[in-house]
Amino acid sequence: MGMVEESSASGGWYELPEDIREETLALLPVECLCRSRSVCKEWNTLFSSTKFITSRWAQLPPNKKPWLFLCRLNSQMDGCSVKSSAYCFFTRTWNTCISLSFLSQADKKGANCRAYYSGSAQGLFLLDIPDGKFAVCNPLTGKFLKLPPMASINILMTKGIVASNVANQETYKVVAVGLSRRTNLRIVEIYDSCEKSWVIAGHLPENLDDFGLSRGIVFSNGFFYYTTLNRAAGMGVLGVLGFNIGEGTSIFTPLPELGNGNTMWAKLLTCGSRILLAGGTGQKRGSSLYTVRKIIDLILWEWEFDRDSNSSASWKEIARMPPSLCQIFQRNSYFDSFECVGVGDCMCFTSGRCMDIAVYSLSEETWSWLPTPTTMDTPTTIDKWYGYPRLMTFKPRPDMKLR
Repeated sequence: MGMVEESSASGGWYELPEDIREETLALLPVECLCRSRSVCKEWNTLFSSTKFITSRWAQLPPNKKPWLFLCRLNSQMDGCSVKSSAYCFFTRTWNTCISLSFLSQADKKGANCRAYYSGSAQGLFLLDIPDGKFAVCNPLTGKFLKLPPMASINILMTKGIVASNVANQETYKVVAVGLSRRTNLRIVEIYDSCEKSWVIAGHLPENLDDFGLSRGIVFSNGFFYYTTLNRAAGMGVLGVLGFNIGEGTSIFTPLPELGNGNTMWAKLLTCGSRILLAGGTGQKRGSSLYTVRKIIDLILWEWEFDRDSNSSASWKEIARMPPSLCQIFQRNSYFDSFECVGVGDCMCFTSGRCMDIAVYSLSEETWSWLPTPTTMDTPTTIDKWYGYPRLMTFKPRPDMKLR
């Protein structure tokens, strides 16, 4: 649909003061706002304006809190597709307005472009695309950018995307961790959207195990964090490594100690500036220190660390999943692992083929269930999809540019 001439719009609309028109348009839900870009040039410009989106549209209650984004691979549909659904905490509904269908339309061959969600930040998604390459896209505008190949990493272990700010301009960085082409070091390579190139930020300590990298990295205040095993002493110590992206330095903090010979399946997440740990505890699986036979208890801790004084960190237990919720996960899944993410002040959990999503509210200190996710383009609920679920936080930003 092409843009229509502004003269065809109602004269009464343009007789209203500009601030009234903007206040009215700010009431549009995100799916209507994106469709309305094609109404006229003024609306397209307005909806692409960071000032309008951040100062008006994003300040309204439905748009203040990020969405919970759920996706999983469906190997039995469309050859090999990724189905997704997003939950708005204000309306308490799931919707499917976020899609990668524009990638197939942009494919010159007209084929179904296989792309997989790898991370999100400030309205942008980091995608895996064919041939081992990455792309960044804004699903609300249908714009995407293929990133150049990494310069130094030979074997990729994990990656993520984080928002940044340069000269009051919102930008982003893609952080990749993997084995160097020239050495056996695990290096950190960063793509900067301002520089449009990859640079080496440093390398990880050599005495750390790689297992935690597969569980992903989380970002907070210029650091990325992941769980790992420090083999410097004896059998090793489970802990969290924090890597300073700007300085290339790192700090290791042991995980909370458990009694009765138990261990934990640990997953990090962030809620705002708070760094949190969700630990599924149970008996060890064989001699492994970081896998469990079956999760018996799920405990939540907060990481307390004074970066200014560079003091040692400590863990504070803040909650436990009620046994009744644990039983549902145990009944519907193997529950030897789980997926979780922080959305606003909420910690969201799911596991394996169990598509129930439990939520812990940090502000209210309560547990609850979300309604079962559904998808509008198929008659089945999302729990019939195949593949392990991925949870992400997504902040709708129709103004965010790829640069």
